[in-house]
Amino acid sequence: MVFRVVRSFRIGGIEVRLDPSVFVLVALVVWVFTTWFREDHALPVAALMALIGAVLVVLTTFAHELGHALEARHRDIEVVGITLLLFGGVTEMHAHGQTARDQLAVAVVGPYVSLLCGALFGIVATFAGDLLPATAAAPVGQVAGVLGWWNVLLAVFNLVPGAPLDGGRVLRALLWMALGDRMRALTISVRLGQVLGVALVGFGLWTLTRTLAAWVPALAFGIVGIFLVRAAGSELSNARMDATIEGWTVAQLMGPPPTALEARERLDTIDLSLHAGDADLLPVTDGRNLIGVIEADRLTSLSAGERAGLVAGDLAEPIGEVPTVDLEDDLHTLIDRFQGDHHVVLVTRNDRQVGALTEREVAQALERLRRDRGRRDPRPTLAAEAV
Repeated sequence: MVFRVVRSFRIGGIEVRLDPSVFVLVALVVWVFTTWFREDHALPVAALMALIGAVLVVLTTFAHELGHALEARHRDIEVVGITLLLFGGVTEMHAHGQTARDQLAVAVVGPYVSLLCGALFGIVATFAGDLLPATAAAPVGQVAGVLGWWNVLLAVFNLVPGAPLDGGRVLRALLWMALGDRMRALTISVRLGQVLGVALVGFGLWTLTRTLAAWVPALAFGIVGIFLVRAAGSELSNARMDATIEGWTVAQLMGPPPTALEARERLDTIDLSLHAGDADLLPVTDGRNLIGVIEADRLTSLSAGERAGLVAGDLAEPIGEVPTVDLEDDLHTLIDRFQGDHHVVLVTRNDRQVGALTEREVAQALERLRRDRGRRDPRPTLAAEAV
């Protein structure tokens, strides 16, 4: 799953990303909470309470996702990262290697953390009057009470048995244990999640027909329902692709890398069709080491007159600090390297840089693999090193 990211940082070695929509979540929560708190407090106080409450909503959502991530790491499942967005959060981790028991344990931890947060906020709300001055007790107790119920409702909603909710993953794990078929279990949980999404959209429309004044909750139900339908379908597609690429290496998928150009090589003496082929980027070397790349489209767009007098080094662009992948790495590793803002990945063999791949090239290769349903070509795909 791909997200836009405005900020990322690491906590305990886990990358945490902020999707722009998380700020929409904060704005909506501030608006709703201010309306609630305004009944008992002056507007400045109500707005401050709402802002604090919105920040705590994001932090407790992060705690929910962090619970998933830490349990996964405890079970030696590689965690790609956590993304916070409008609809809560997503913890991305490798599906391969998980057992049904692993999936069950990782799924239930998130709602458990939310229930724990709800209980803690409930304790604060209950005893705020005994522990704090009267002027602070009321606002603190009110914010804590709202956050307590928020986390309880978050846990309950997440336990609804339908993908991509935690309850869908719990159901999937139980069905996997019972049926012994991971994909069949996933398909059932996805379909239930899509039914839930359609039901929420229908409920939103029904609410709107009852009274137009209820357009805000009706819209919220509709948006959440559409999100569930799309996310469930995406989860099924990703799982099918994950099963397709299982056991494949970078070399098997991509075949031989494009022939490298030497920096001193004159462009008017080379066969562009031989070098360019279907590659987006052509490696440029100093005879041994990779020093940069040339965009294939730029190279082929040059006329014969423009190529005259130019050498490959004139057009080579340094690729800077980008992720690397070895030709013998599996495709899960390759896909992971494109997380965040990375659109180019260096390819190495025996610690030597042999080329670079763009996100578009990999996506096209994966689509071909999906169409062939993982059919393997028995011929060796790596003919020679590019460098």
